[in-house]
Amino acid sequence: MKSATGRWVSGSDFFDRDRELRILEMRVRAGNHVLLAGQRRMGKTSVARELGRRLTDSGDWTMLFTNVEDATCPEDVIADIAHAAYQVRSIMSRWGAAARQALGTVEEIGASGFRLRVRERLAAGNWRDHGERLLRSCAEHDKQVLLVIDELPVFLKRMLDETGGPQRVERFLSWLRGAFQGLGSGSPVLMVSGSIGLAPMVQRLGIPDRINYLQLFRLLPWSRELSVECFDLLARSNSSPSFDDGVAGAVYDALGIGVPYQVQSFFSHLCEFAVMENRGRVTVDDVRTVYDTRLLGPSGQNDLAHYETRVSATGSTTRADPSPWRYLRKRPLKRCLPLLRVTASVSCTPACSTTRRAASSR
Repeated sequence: MKSATGRWVSGSDFFDRDRELRILEMRVRAGNHVLLAGQRRMGKTSVARELGRRLTDSGDWTMLFTNVEDATCPEDVIADIAHAAYQVRSIMSRWGAAARQALGTVEEIGASGFRLRVRERLAAGNWRDHGERLLRSCAEHDKQVLLVIDELPVFLKRMLDETGGPQRVERFLSWLRGAFQGLGSGSPVLMVSGSIGLAPMVQRLGIPDRINYLQLFRLLPWSRELSVECFDLLARSNSSPSFDDGVAGAVYDALGIGVPYQVQSFFSHLCEFAVMENRGRVTVDDVRTVYDTRLLGPSGQNDLAHYETRVSATGSTTRADPSPWRYLRKRPLKRCLPLLRVTASVSCTPACSTTRRAASSR
């Protein structure tokens, strides 16, 4: 098992989540659309891709995966979905035949130019029709299709900040729901995930019904036992440095929550610390040193301050959601971390994944 920070994992590097994957596979095979929620760095992308891999290996499914974080308008999203389907010849043949008059010949374009060609020909007046034709082509594929749209809430937030944003978001979500429901039982199965909360966003906009066809599935943190097991597996898989007994438990106690990325990141920081100190062994005392000097930084500023921007991206809380998030703008980030840990277990709004122990922050 290789240490993985900042990338999605699969195969031998994928750890745990077997029960979650079984539940998700049951839902998807039953034709249910899914909203995969969880705080940032919980492994949502890795879980979605691993689910797709397992379904594909079964022989009767095809997965299309697209990340729309950089999309700025619905036309971008349709082009991204088309790009994800580019390698599936039967889908492209059907869609290309239906869209040839508007898009030209798309089957013979190389992958690098395909998305650009499609995007050039999509406009505000035709993206809905071409999007529906694309989804219909997926429905007519000889295998069931799982379409994963990652970071959809980030795209919606970007569109929300523009002129007429709330109306544009409402129209896009209404179209997406109608397009999938209009295909009936033969529809592709949609899985939506993202690092900011979709449910709080639509609740704030007063349009929660636009995503009521998505079954919510929360990806929760690891338990202490699983966090320790993952850390120990990483330690056994890497020959240097060695780790004293109790280090894995001390790592979890320092973090205060079992976020997969943070367990991996802490392991990486400890290995780098050992190299810099020219030591072949990591002790329990080193855990606190590395946490204070590397994860938080010498000035006490959390080195994952981008979480604060993810929190603000969800917008202000509502009366129906009186969560501790409203205090973020009034307190230094590191003083809010115990609150974030509590919030992470009850809300699909993203939480910071590096949390100090409550006792040490009081």
